[in-house]
Order: sequence, then C-alpha cells, then structure tokens
Amino acid sequence: MGDQQKKIKLSQIGLETNFRKKEKDLSLELSINRHGLRVPLIVEEESKDHYILVDGYRRFYALEFLGEINAECSIEKLSSEEERIVKRLGIELHTRKRTAYQLERMINRLLETGKYDAKLIASLCNVTERTITKYIRGLDINPDWIRRGEQAGAGRHAFTDIHNLNLTEENKNYIANKYIDRQINKTTVDVLKKATREKAFEEIAEENIKKCIDQVIEKQSKDYETVKEVVNENSLQAGHTKSGHTFMHNLNLNLITRIEKVFKNRYYVNYLSDKQKDQLIKSLRNLILTLKPPIKWSSFPDKDQLRENPEDEFSDRLEH
Repeated sequence: MGDQQKKIKLSQIGLETNFRKKEKDLSLELSINRHGLRVPLIVEEESKDHYILVDGYRRFYALEFLGEINAECSIEKLSSEEERIVKRLGIELHTRKRTAYQLERMINRLLETGKYDAKLIASLCNVTERTITKYIRGLDINPDWIRRGEQAGAGRHAFTDIHNLNLTEENKNYIANKYIDRQINKTTVDVLKKATREKAFEEIAEENIKKCIDQVIEKQSKDYETVKEVVNENSLQAGHTKSGHTFMHNLNLNLITRIEKVFKNRYYVNYLSDKQKDQLIKSLRNLILTLKPPIKWSSFPDKDQLRENPEDEFSDRLEH
C-alpha cells in the first residue's frame, strides 16, 4: 500500500484511460452511498496538487457518479507509466476484475516498450509465465473479431483458439461470427478445435467443411464419440479411407448388436411367431457378416477404384 493516506479531491486525480472505458457499476455506487468508500484509491503523487490513479478506477467512477468531491487515497511515490501498468496488472490478474481484452492491452503496452518480456512481467506480477503467454498468443488475431467481440461481451480467449484452427480464413470467420453473435460459446469452440484435429477431418472436401462444422455445433454432445461420428461420416462421404471405414463399421456393428439385444427381449417381439423371430435374428446376423471388413485391408479397393456413385448400385439391389 501507499506511504501515506489522506483525502484528495477527485478533480486533482488524473486518469490513464488507455486500457478501460468509463464504467458505471450500480451495485458499487449503492455500496459506497450506504457505507462509504471502504477501500482507498491508490494514487501516485505527481505534484502537490496533482495525482495519478493507479488502482480503483471503478471506485473513482462510482464516486464521480455520486457527486462526491473527495476520496480517501493511499499515496505512493511517482513512477513511470509502464511501472504503473505493472502495478495495475499485478492487482488485476489476481482479483480478475478486468476483462481479458483489457489485460491483453496492458500486457501488449508493456511488450511494445521493449523493456519487458513474458517472463519479466510474470515475475513482477507474481503469476506464472503461462498466465502471461496466453494473452500474448493472440497478438496477430483479426482485430475486427476483437473489436466486435468486446462490444458483444464475448470471452476473449476463444478467438485465439479459432485463429489457430487448421481451417481457411473463410471458415474461421464463419465460426468467429457465430461466436460473436453468441450462437456458440467457448465450450463449443473447444469441441470444434478437437474435431478439426481428427485425422478424418483432413479428408473432408472443402465444400463440405461448413456443413460438418454446423453438424458438430448441432451435436456438441458431452459424449465426444457423437462428434467423431459426424466427422468420420463426412470424411467417408468424400472418399474411402481405412480409418473412416473402420470407425463407421465399428459404429454400425455396435448399433446392430444393440438392436439384436432388443429383439431378443421376448416382451418386445411376443407378437411375432417363433419362425418370424428366428428369421429376424438370422437377418441381423447375416447383416453383420455382410458388413464385416476384409481380412486384409490391402485387398480393399482404393478410392479411385471405387464406383463414382456406389449408392446407385445399392439402390439397384434394393429394387430387385
């Protein structure tokens, strides 16, 4: 805290507002109006009649809104703008009162001076270097996302994840716009990040990427296997791959096995004759055998050997 404490006129306190806008906090105003200012502002003494606010911007604005003339302040010795940013940053990283956008601007301002790096900032603020680097990772992110995201109240860190997705700029913008419009949240972005890292995702045709993204967003199940199913299904539509075929084959076997178990329940099929029940079970077993993949994958046809429209052949079989 400061070296001394005394009441100072608000008009004598200067603000460095590069990192925050004027804020109105009704609950804080009510608290100060009822109980007074419980925590003093922290200021640095620039001259006898002028001070610079280091910490307590929300309280300062609340006092202004209430029409107060003076504020109780803890006074510290004058330092530099950068040192004041470090002081504020150290407080705000621990209290988490500031948004990630504001913290990022403060950290970037320190980096721009050339006197600070992530390790030094972390040490001065008594946080881990990883805490600082998560704000630095997004320095090259689309500034329009940042501007619109802050206005919309969308969390900051999701933009870094969207920016780092292995997708075209068009598809990244597609996801960012949904996030800014609050159609999806950070959890959905995390699911998309995981889905786009699936090997099967690389096989999806570019013109089908948005469709797959929309399907993942629609599912976004806590059971990630549901999302993998979406990715592999889209991958297999683009052409045959061993991984995609194996995933979908195992999925279908599990589904058929579950169906078979239901059909074995006599209370479910008691309206069928014994002969019909036997035929039902045999049909399912034959289906499993038919879907069984080749013993040697090398004997399975390559993509370019497959028919252009394999579903046409399947339809023909059904018709006959």
